[in-house]
Amino acid sequence: MKRFVISTVIPKSSDPKDYLESFEEFRELVKNLGGEIVGEIIQKRENPDSTYFIGKGKLEDIMSSYEFDVLAIDSRLSSAQIANLRQKTGKEVMDREYVIIKIFESRATTHEGKLQVKLAELRYHLAKLSGIGKEMSQLGGILGTRGPGETKTEEIRRHIARQIKDIEKELEDIRRTREIHRKRRKKQGFFTISLVGYTNVGKSTLLRVLSSEDVEVKNQLFTTLETRVGTLIGAKNILISDTVGFIRNIPHTLIEAFKSTLEEVKYSDAIVMVLDISSDFSMQFGTIRSVLEEIGVEDSKPRIIVFNKIDLVSEAHIKRVREQFPSAFFVSAVKLLGINELKNSIKNLLTWKEGELLYL
Repeated sequence: MKRFVISTVIPKSSDPKDYLESFEEFRELVKNLGGEIVGEIIQKRENPDSTYFIGKGKLEDIMSSYEFDVLAIDSRLSSAQIANLRQKTGKEVMDREYVIIKIFESRATTHEGKLQVKLAELRYHLAKLSGIGKEMSQLGGILGTRGPGETKTEEIRRHIARQIKDIEKELEDIRRTREIHRKRRKKQGFFTISLVGYTNVGKSTLLRVLSSEDVEVKNQLFTTLETRVGTLIGAKNILISDTVGFIRNIPHTLIEAFKSTLEEVKYSDAIVMVLDISSDFSMQFGTIRSVLEEIGVEDSKPRIIVFNKIDLVSEAHIKRVREQFPSAFFVSAVKLLGINELKNSIKNLLTWKEGELLYL
């Protein structure tokens, strides 16, 4: 197990709340990667250091105070910052984007999922090429160029570009096949509902109780990377799909790489937005809206808001949230609370007309 020191910088002029919440989430990301966290450093300064992101003095404190294998920063680092941190510490360096990519890599099980993660990783490396300089010798060995002695950035760039092109072609073939299947379902009169939400809010459990689909359910981030489809119990013409969960500041490289998978959401007939009522659902709500906008989901698409995990909160809390979201549904997928009402609402989508449903 690799030993991690995790760190972030909070600008003095900023509200620390968002940074601290992001850092708490980053801690869970690293744990889900299988890392042992041996140190946590939060630094307040005017702005992140342009050379190391964290201050040079703080970095030297980390080096003298901890025995670690990986320095992980809860932000997106520039290629120069990554190179400088590696050179200074002699350790592996990961930013938030790369931590998420590596978690996706560990979760991918299908050929398509593995291709999409590989594409995201290659695009990440391509974006980091500029300014790394001699660090390219290490990357060259990893990516299969002439080996550790290779220092020609352009050769590595061309090698990555060729790999990206090959993977994009294969994913495009998969996308076309999925499009054929989607059109066939539509022609056969199927109605498709997409479950969307933050990672680990219980979408997979909800899919299982709504459709009796035998899906894997784990208490970990990003259990689901591929689209899984079940049939709504009592309505054979309504299909429910669950796909990759969202997260705060999800890397654009991953959204782009998983475009073919996320198209199932874009072209579905309606969306069920699943929120964890026991967590920061306002942040989840904003993240979902942002990702849906980025993948091109139209605002006019019918949407149902579902608050899951009501068994973990008080009745008073549920009442307050219900006042804020009067049209939402409140369920516990684990305890089977409110599930029948949600099923009936989904069935009613077949007859609802535009404008009669809650929109974002």
